[in-house]
Amino acid sequence: MSYIQQHPIYPIASTWQLNFPDQAKIDVLEVTDLQYSYRISSIFRMPIEDIDSYVGQSPHVWTHSPVCARTPQLLPLFDKKVYIIRDPRDRALSAARYYCSDYMLKYFPQEEKDPGRFLDKNFEYLMHEWVWHVFDYLRLTKAFDIHVTFFEGLLLDFQVELERLLNYLETPLSDQQKSQLEEAVSFKILKRKNPKHLKKGQAGYWMDQLSDEHFEKAEIIAGPLMRFLGYPSERDGDMHFSHEMELYALNDLKQEILRSQKQLYASIHYQTPN
Repeated sequence: MSYIQQHPIYPIASTWQLNFPDQAKIDVLEVTDLQYSYRISSIFRMPIEDIDSYVGQSPHVWTHSPVCARTPQLLPLFDKKVYIIRDPRDRALSAARYYCSDYMLKYFPQEEKDPGRFLDKNFEYLMHEWVWHVFDYLRLTKAFDIHVTFFEGLLLDFQVELERLLNYLETPLSDQQKSQLEEAVSFKILKRKNPKHLKKGQAGYWMDQLSDEHFEKAEIIAGPLMRFLGYPSERDGDMHFSHEMELYALNDLKQEILRSQKQLYASIHYQTPN
């Protein structure tokens, strides 16, 4: 049983119309420099007074929080840590749809309701956010034994990605159990259970959907890190990624990222008013 299921809010939260079924059962941890907090989706949040007690009552915790000052103190409290990476171009398209969904507009109304226009206004921010979120966690993978899983791997070669994850978790499963698990988390089944939350179930749809301008900006902002992770740089071709990351080269990678991103701002010209 999760921590939040033992909380007095849970009977009430379980009646809310959230983004997908059983969302109220999930322990979601938010971490900032100033505070730990737990939340239900984006509509209920409370501070955590004793993080050790919280972790002790939470068998499985999710977080979207970026690395911050508290992260190095938090990670050792968990036996296993899994970090899931997704191609930032697909992630940006997905985020635009999510922020303009009926669910988000209900609880967080905003002026922009069209995903395409939202993407135009926020694409650079979404790419920068991805770059430093991923880079900062990659820096910590060795020191804190963090396992990296690729979202695309779960879609394109589920059993291979699953085997890597099971080896890390030290959790053996029979071939039958693995097949049953693959069926249970297939897009067809999950889409039926979560019609509002899941839309595509594909990898690499940015190849067809990104404008030329967004494609070029993605290369400038995130290109070095995408290549480091083995993601494709061309529209035509197969979707691919690589687990063979040279983590010792992260300092050089950071400088390459910064040099690449300078191109974006070097192209901005200011005119002095007459």
